[in-house]
Amino acid sequence: MHPARSTFLGCALLIGALVLLPTAASARTAILQKDGQWQLQVDGRAYIARGVGFSGSSNSTAYDADCARLAALGVNTLRTWGINSETRLLLDAAHKHGLKVLVGLWMRHGQPGMEGDDNFDYTRDTGGMKQQLEETLKHVRGFKDHPAVLAWGVGNEVILNSPHDAAKEAYARFLEKVVRAVKKVDADHPVISVDAWTMAVPWWEKHVPSLDAYGLNVYGGGIHVLPAELAKAGVKKPWFITEFGAQGEWDAPKDAHGVPREPTDAEKYAAIVDGWNTALAPHVKEGRCLGLFVFNYSSSFDHTNLWLGMLSGTSTRPAWHAVREAYTGQKPATPLPRIAAVAVQGAVREGPSTWAQVQVDVDATDPKLHGLFFAYNFRGAATRHERDEVRRLDARPGPTPGTWQVRMPAVRGAIKLYALGKDDAGNLAMATTSTRLPFPTPEPARPGSVPP
Repeated sequence: MHPARSTFLGCALLIGALVLLPTAASARTAILQKDGQWQLQVDGRAYIARGVGFSGSSNSTAYDADCARLAALGVNTLRTWGINSETRLLLDAAHKHGLKVLVGLWMRHGQPGMEGDDNFDYTRDTGGMKQQLEETLKHVRGFKDHPAVLAWGVGNEVILNSPHDAAKEAYARFLEKVVRAVKKVDADHPVISVDAWTMAVPWWEKHVPSLDAYGLNVYGGGIHVLPAELAKAGVKKPWFITEFGAQGEWDAPKDAHGVPREPTDAEKYAAIVDGWNTALAPHVKEGRCLGLFVFNYSSSFDHTNLWLGMLSGTSTRPAWHAVREAYTGQKPATPLPRIAAVAVQGAVREGPSTWAQVQVDVDATDPKLHGLFFAYNFRGAATRHERDEVRRLDARPGPTPGTWQVRMPAVRGAIKLYALGKDDAGNLAMATTSTRLPFPTPEPARPGSVPP
């Protein structure tokens, strides 16, 4: 689906081989099977990953504070999607606060328009595959002895983003080569691969037998259905939910303007708590599911993060509080703020600008919101970066309570419109709607006139 990711390993050969005494320099992870149930172990002790995907609140200088905050939410594991110059700093901060990391080993994608608009051909580019393998093993050698490493995650949604079956098979065969090579370099940490839903399962089952567990990205109500789909596919290996959150854009029904309906803040909160406590709990108990990673600990102000993220700048979003309730049972001390609805009611032209009149409904029983502002997203933009941008809009109070006049952007097509506001505790509430631009030519504003 989305931003960058992944990591993991364990299985029959590990039953005994990895039950070794830990060293001071590193921690050893194993996935063992006993009485028909799988168990993830760290230094011989049972471990369930209560995780989040980690992009960070700003930069590496905040890693220490980030890890401290996440540990206080009940998080014990972070997931990354790739290695960069700041990975060691993150591992150090995680270890300081008792967190483990599912370390991602990025594999290039084979379809333009997907991750990073990349286009790699696994059916032909032998030189490129050799380079990816060498870089992957270099990373594994560099970090395998760090005590924060839980496991390795090779690739993220590459099969989902492969253009045809030949490419999927070629990647799967290469993935098996990578997994075997990683295990030769590091026998102390499991290896998983990550993909969307069950799309990669047939390819993994047939061509990647060396994987120790599967990483599955699933959103919304699909988490209730996924275990049965895995059983139907005959999957015997354990699995992680490596990305999870509210129903995603790709599954959401579209409104009259063709814009996917974003779940409300309340729906986003409920999806996370229900997903862990209801959908996954039986499978964790029975040794099939080894843990969950909620998507995503990031503070960026963009389409994906506003939909699924835990933060926006320094403000907390519903997913922040939902993660804490899921992992610790602790609910928010006070009700979270809520914008009940936002709707475009009309427009007026002022010179070259078009101002929409927007109605915003805030429940009077909710905490007082302040600093209400508006923004838009244009999914019809040319590049992935532009399609994910959320840009703030000029706005001014409207003529009646609860109304605002918002200057519309100069784009053609359907846009998503956001209304956002904070409470005194730093929680950011949000509601969305859509409209299509340009509007039918509105009447010019007259002195003292009120937009329709």
